Amino acid sequence: MSKHVVILASINTDITASAVRLPERGETVEGYSVDMFGGGKGANQAIQCAQLGLDTHVIGMVGDDMQGNFVRKSLTEKGVNIDKVKISSEFRTGCAAINVDPNGDNTLVYAPGANHHIAPEQLEECRELIETAAVFVTQNEVNMDAALCGLKIAHEAGVTTILNPAPAMDLPEEIYQYVDFLTPNETESEKYTGILRTDMPIDEWKKKTFEWFHERGVRNLCITMGEKGAYYSNGTDSQDIPAFSIKAVDTTAAGDSFHGGLVYGIVNGFSMEQTIRLGNACGGLSAMTMGAQNSIQPADKIFAFLRENGIEI
Repeated sequence: MSKHVVILASINTDITASAVRLPERGETVEGYSVDMFGGGKGANQAIQCAQLGLDTHVIGMVGDDMQGNFVRKSLTEKGVNIDKVKISSEFRTGCAAINVDPNGDNTLVYAPGANHHIAPEQLEECRELIETAAVFVTQNEVNMDAALCGLKIAHEAGVTTILNPAPAMDLPEEIYQYVDFLTPNETESEKYTGILRTDMPIDEWKKKTFEWFHERGVRNLCITMGEKGAYYSNGTDSQDIPAFSIKAVDTTAAGDSFHGGLVYGIVNGFSMEQTIRLGNACGGLSAMTMGAQNSIQPADKIFAFLRENGIEI
């Protein structure tokens, strides 16, 4: 744990409305609460890393506005280093509007704002920080030229790289060669590969999905599958790691919390089974609380949860 981790991060405010059910198209549904939380996939991942005790640095951009002040405070209060977060006088802070039902299911509209205006030059300015990291992480909520630049810098320095390819979008073919760990969910996997689960048995689908990404340069694939757990493969070692049985309240940051556990396990040299079990615990605990960053739990609660479920890491 002597090394730091770097996350090229989307940083948002999340406006979360809770209702008894999600609205249909063109429908208004009466809600019972509306709250504002710090959010953004990358910022959430950074907070889970910091909550687990990792020295966590964020590269990103927010607006010079009330929301930008709010999210920067949210990050620093959770122990994240934001020295490399730029404040834009031109672009507003990213924002997500989220509807949540009592089962924890949600719909989301995302306005990226400043997150889509991170220049590759900003990554070059952070080259030394990236090259000396243990792990570099990014997502598709930032502009792709910045993500590609950061992944390339990290990969060429021998830093372990993670790309969370969410939301699903067209990726430059060259990006895969710089990715050590790719972490799509089931839907994203189908959108990238065109290989549909409904066309074949699930085990065959997983194998073919890995092969598709591996042929393009990805070395490790981890498909997050919600209540069904996660699937991991590097071509020689393939594992299905079950999820924990929980009552989900809001799954908004569950996948992001999973990534914090993934990073922690990689930094500390855990086996992939241990690493993914830890990620599943982080995600499961997050899903049991409303909101994004406020639902992300500290290390003591996560490891206590693992012990309660008979798992020692």
